[in-house]
Amino acid sequence: MKRITTYLLLLFTVAIWAQEGAIVTMHAVLVEGDTEAFETVQTKYFQKVAQSAVNDGDIAAWNFLRAVRLDGMNDEEEYNYMFVQGNSSVAATLSPKNAFWNNAEEVLSKKEFKELQELQTKFTWKKDVRVMYRIDSGLWMVSSADDYVNSIIQFNFARPANSAAFLLENKELWKPFFQENGSKMNMISWGTGQKIHPTGANWAAVMSWDMFSSLEDLFNYRLGDGINWPADQSNMAEINPDGFYQVATWQWLTGASSN
Repeated sequence: MKRITTYLLLLFTVAIWAQEGAIVTMHAVLVEGDTEAFETVQTKYFQKVAQSAVNDGDIAAWNFLRAVRLDGMNDEEEYNYMFVQGNSSVAATLSPKNAFWNNAEEVLSKKEFKELQELQTKFTWKKDVRVMYRIDSGLWMVSSADDYVNSIIQFNFARPANSAAFLLENKELWKPFFQENGSKMNMISWGTGQKIHPTGANWAAVMSWDMFSSLEDLFNYRLGDGINWPADQSNMAEINPDGFYQVATWQWLTGASSN
């Protein structure tokens, strides 16, 4: 039952990510200290607070991700967790109600809030960064894999020569391709976003994501074996000649959504 519940929660929160026109805030943090305590705080307590905010219509969705580290060790300079929060509009994103975490004492019981406060003394945030995108293209699909608990999402960041052309080709060429072939790769979700904030020469102008049932599925996707890519129809070499300057891989841990 727990696995089925987690599976449904994942699909519903991913469906919010893939909703075209939605505003998504990606908040990456570097946490030091007892990371197990930090994960408990998010998965046991703030998930409940986030779900309450969703139920009240203050936010559309909230997700908690952990960076994938193949060596099992944290990098002292790299962000190791990320929150992905969805809203229906810019106005909702900028509303004070968006800061749902401020309602923890109201939502949680006295016992839960005390436990939360005790756990928060066991870790510190060394640094964080918050960026905002509007979803331009998005889709989600049911994968054939049985276990969604360890689902993996890859975010790709780029500064293309022509951002409008990048988004247009993804919508007209790559979205139909993944819609037809994604489930064969055990892909759960795919999409693109246009940067809203911050902007400038040192920041990505667009991003895309690829979400899979497992890390193995993602790596097979990167290898591209057996995939009939429509490369001959793509102008991406001219649109985005430098490719993605950063690719970050995360594991989905929990979330909250209106479903």
